[in-house]
Amino acid sequence: MSTSAAVTGVGLATALGAELDATWEGLLTGRTAVTDVAAPEGLYPGRGPAPAAALADDLSDVSAFGRRRLRALSRESLLVSRAGLLAWRDAGLDAGGAPAPEDLGVVLGTAGAGLTGYLQVLHDGLTLGVDLVSPYAGPQGSLNAAVSDLAIAADAEGPVATVTAGRCSGAEALTVAADLVRTGQAEVVLVAAVDVLDPLTLGAGAVHERAEGAVDGGVGGRSAHLPRPFAPDRTGHLPGEAVVVLVVEDAGRARERGARIHAEVAAVSTALGVTGDTDGEAAARAVDTALAAAGLVPGAVGLVCSSADGSGPVDRAEAHALYKTLGADTPVFTACAALGDCAGTTVLLQVALTAKALAVGEAPATAGLADWDPALPQLAVSDAPRRLHAATAALVLTSDDRPGASAVVLRVPR
Repeated sequence: MSTSAAVTGVGLATALGAELDATWEGLLTGRTAVTDVAAPEGLYPGRGPAPAAALADDLSDVSAFGRRRLRALSRESLLVSRAGLLAWRDAGLDAGGAPAPEDLGVVLGTAGAGLTGYLQVLHDGLTLGVDLVSPYAGPQGSLNAAVSDLAIAADAEGPVATVTAGRCSGAEALTVAADLVRTGQAEVVLVAAVDVLDPLTLGAGAVHERAEGAVDGGVGGRSAHLPRPFAPDRTGHLPGEAVVVLVVEDAGRARERGARIHAEVAAVSTALGVTGDTDGEAAARAVDTALAAAGLVPGAVGLVCSSADGSGPVDRAEAHALYKTLGADTPVFTACAALGDCAGTTVLLQVALTAKALAVGEAPATAGLADWDPALPQLAVSDAPRRLHAATAALVLTSDDRPGASAVVLRVPR
């Protein structure tokens, strides 16, 4: 058996749609998903509705592996369990080839899952009294609740873990999953990521400066000022929410059972920077390390998915890092202006979209693209979809203002 990790299933929901194809079509047509979102009543007093990219629904038509008592689950747990079932079906595991429970692992990456639950428990305890706090609220409001519920739903008895590393949480989760597959600790791993619009995130979105002449947000008929990646007058990111679950397994095992492989994960690398690193030193190190681990030269990369989101530090770091490592001609796109900054879900969302781009031979448009900041090196970013010419490898670059960065190299299935 090979030791290459393959993505054989994708389940996701974003503000543009409740599955991958709907999100993809929205990106191709240049739609955005920003609207005004209010925090749960009473949890964040003093703040009005803030511009953000919220999920259109909670996948209510998906049964979450047939589980009962779904009302006891937190929103994050419900989203992850339902997206997990979408990924399970997409991988064909419901039709055969499912691993034994002890050979199925679950890893979740998140920046802050459970925060709303914690706030709700504190709010209810202080305002209603401890006797009226739901006994389910504590366990379901924890950072580990979503991964535990997904493991229960999928009947996974293998390794189960939650990792958190800001926007790079998904990359850390992928690293753990690939190691589990490589070392034989699991045959199949459900790699999940979820972050929702908690009150503190919405509070941060409320300070995003609105410009005159707001543009159509594309959802619900509302309007909001959109982020402008790489623009000289960029004013910052807008928060978003998403859930992603990938089925990751050994590539040889996937081929033996006749599974469709969305993409092979050739390498994952993370790097920590230093405070004030706006020239992309950490991002460049992550890219160089990932390319070396994948055995690729820079010219072999046919597409880059950037996490540029209209904020100063991230856009600057990634522009410099990509120019330094790959040059100016590699096609680059970012979905963060259209979908919002989805925190710990960002990397896996980028991976799913990049695998789709490689499969169909097309890169989506970058929403919000305006005048290019002359202080940044020029990259091949476009506000319209572009055909890819026989691209066989792609790079997913994600930066965090901690500071830190991650790089994931995807390869077309061999």
